[in-house]
Amino acid sequence: MDAFGQIWESSRNNSYSWMYPCAIWCAIGSLIALTVVQNPWIRRSCKALVILGFTPLTIQFSFFEIQEKWRIRRVWADANPTKMTKNGLHALTVDGANLTLGPLLYGLGAFLLFVVIAIALFIFRILVLRQANRSNVSASLQDTPEANQLHLENPYQPPGATG
Repeated sequence: MDAFGQIWESSRNNSYSWMYPCAIWCAIGSLIALTVVQNPWIRRSCKALVILGFTPLTIQFSFFEIQEKWRIRRVWADANPTKMTKNGLHALTVDGANLTLGPLLYGLGAFLLFVVIAIALFIFRILVLRQANRSNVSASLQDTPEANQLHLENPYQPPGATG
C-alpha cells in the first residue's frame, strides 16, 4: 500500500469519529429510559422528540467526521505532492458525493434505527404489560377462597352467586 493509501485508511478514524456513535447510543439509551414512563402521552411525545432531536445531531456529527477525514487527506496530499499517484489525485477530486450525501445517508440510517428501536420497545412494553396483567388476574382469582369453593361445589354456578 502506498503512502496515500495509508493516509486514506487511517483518516477514516479521526478526532470526530466518536461523536456519531455517541449520539446513536445516547438516543438508544434515552428511548429505553423513556419506556418506563407511565403517562402514554408524555412517553410518546418524549420518544418523538428524542428521535427528531437526535437525527439532525447525527447528521451534523457525521458531517464533522466526513469533513475532517477529507481535510486530513487533502492536507497530506498538498504537503506531499511527489508521493501522490494519479489514482490518489483522482480519488481526492472525484469523490464529492461522499461529502454531500454521506451525512444525509448516515442521518437516514440513524433515523430508521431510532424508529425501529422505538417500535421494538413499544411491542416489548405491550408484551410485558399483558404478561403482568395475566399474572395479576390469575393471582386475584386464586386469592378468593369462596370463589374456588363455589366452583368446586357446582361448576355451572355463575361466579359470585351463593346457594
